[in-house]
Amino acid sequence: MSPERVPWSELGPEFISSWGWPGGKWEPEHLAILGPTGSGKSFFMTHIIDQRARRTGANAVIIATKPADSTMTRLTRTGEWKMRRTWPPSYGEERIIFWPKATGLAEGVQQQRKAIYEVLAETWKPDANTIVAFDEIAYVEQDLRLQPFITKYWREARSLGITIVATTQRPRYVSRYMHSEPTWSVSFLPSDEDEAKRVAEIIGGRRKFTEVLMSLEPREFLIMHRRKRLAYISRIA
Repeated sequence: MSPERVPWSELGPEFISSWGWPGGKWEPEHLAILGPTGSGKSFFMTHIIDQRARRTGANAVIIATKPADSTMTRLTRTGEWKMRRTWPPSYGEERIIFWPKATGLAEGVQQQRKAIYEVLAETWKPDANTIVAFDEIAYVEQDLRLQPFITKYWREARSLGITIVATTQRPRYVSRYMHSEPTWSVSFLPSDEDEAKRVAEIIGGRRKFTEVLMSLEPREFLIMHRRKRLAYISRIA
């Protein structure tokens, strides 16, 4: 049976209130977001992190690496999110879009790698109460060669009070921990049936989810709580 379609106006508040509060007790819960370019991954990610930070007062840093991204710049318009090219941010800045400078081709990769490593190293501390988000984590792992540190984050960050949110359009090219450690997963319409089968296998089984994924409309997503085996289809209007 296909998951129920529920308007985000109903599902969203329930998700925000329960994400990170299993059984009514605070506990970091990682979240993975899968989908091709243009599917709505970045918009969904920034929306839920903004809502979560507003509700709980958590610190949040979104690590952006694209040359240009209107979704990220839009988030700064209210003034509550600050865009920073260098680390650390100014005192009292709790919601940061970290967009390191990248000048040149090879030089830009090295600049980004060094800058993002500094963020990961400085955030790695007890009682962090921080959301760390990666917009296209495959790039951070593979192109920037930070996979050993990302793996450590997936495996151990919860114990430090760190919640990971990560998007990718390339689920085959990320650490397997992105597919095993998150409590929540969000999947957008795959680019084709072969990709739908790969994503379905990751989130719970080809037979169960391939057709569900292929039935999604543009901007719709399948949101799942993996431990409870709860799944719904929704979209942010």
